[in-house]
Amino acid sequence: MFSESQDKIDASFPYLLISRSARSIALVFVSLAFSLYLHSLGYSLVLIGVLYLFIVLFNIFLSLAIGIIGDRIGYAKALILGELFPLIGLAGLALSTNIYLIALYAIVGGISGTAGGLRGAFSPGMTAFVASNWPEEMPRIHRLANINVVASLSSIVGGFLVITHDYLNPYFGSAGTFRILFAVSFLILLVSFVSLFMLKEKRRPRKTTKVMKKESFSYTMRIIAANMINGAAIGIAIPLLPLWFELRYHLTVSYVGEIFTLAYAATALGSYISGKYLNSVKISAIGVSSVTRFFQGLLMVVLAFSPFVTIAFLLYALRSGIAGIGAPMRSAISVRGIGKEDYGTASSIQGIATRGSQSTSGLSGYLMDLYMPSPLLIGGLIQISGSFVYYRIIRNWEMKKGNWDVMHDELKK
Repeated sequence: MFSESQDKIDASFPYLLISRSARSIALVFVSLAFSLYLHSLGYSLVLIGVLYLFIVLFNIFLSLAIGIIGDRIGYAKALILGELFPLIGLAGLALSTNIYLIALYAIVGGISGTAGGLRGAFSPGMTAFVASNWPEEMPRIHRLANINVVASLSSIVGGFLVITHDYLNPYFGSAGTFRILFAVSFLILLVSFVSLFMLKEKRRPRKTTKVMKKESFSYTMRIIAANMINGAAIGIAIPLLPLWFELRYHLTVSYVGEIFTLAYAATALGSYISGKYLNSVKISAIGVSSVTRFFQGLLMVVLAFSPFVTIAFLLYALRSGIAGIGAPMRSAISVRGIGKEDYGTASSIQGIATRGSQSTSGLSGYLMDLYMPSPLLIGGLIQISGSFVYYRIIRNWEMKKGNWDVMHDELKK
């Protein structure tokens, strides 16, 4: 699994794409379906929101543990270890009918998160794996963009799985159909798990600190400060969004699947544009990242008050496309100031801060029950404010370190 040959590392990259493709199909389906499944079982919006809070808390612990382990044993092995948990969760959801076991399997499997097209692209250790094996920023962004494109296109299949619900419902019932589709998702995720064993990576540099170097920690704190605001916005607005669409516009499960399927296609297009065109021109990565976040928040605010489902449909698709444009550059920025031996720990701590701030998902069900537009309105406004904070914090680091000019010298090469 370890190799210092760049050719072997490059040759193994398609297996990572296969893994992210299968992972996206499986986890996007379950992210879309889980809140709908719980609602079909008769559980309240408040209870669903509280369950998502516990899922987020477990993900915090898992992300930190896998990142620290990856710095020591390698990120490919860390990816394999991390994939075991959603496999266990999906198997449990497919087999169990007891609400307490359903909750337990959802928590252990991390069965939540945003229902966006990039849901399956990232897992603990993934960003560290790419950063370690492709240290230069342009090749790194290019591969992250490829991962995002593949994940987003594969998410369309996850959306189609949701669409099949209404066709199977007359034969197996609503809850039975969800469990059948959870079983299908488990088998698809198993493909991702097996593919990870084929990855090659550079030997890890010797760990010289117990946690991370001072320079890495300082940069990590900047990313955390910026991403916590965005995470709080996402936590309020996104996890229960499929259920929001169903209740707001009185839609069927399949119709909700159609909405998100279009959004995933838009995310794939945005990621393709980012990797193919924006990455090849002299452009500010932090500028693109901040502007795309701003418009994501703005469109969420507009979406909150859309009177017609068709308009809401198009607004969310546009928001998803913009998210796809900014995601590869944000991923590269997140490790720009991190030392090689600290990629796993730093990216995990960043992930912990983001996931921790997403614990606001516990409020999402309550806010939705109180006033239907409120989760999207509040989340959108927070994301808008976060875009300005993100730009200022990272731009100050670039100017302080002189990395603005250095970055453009690298781009010219």
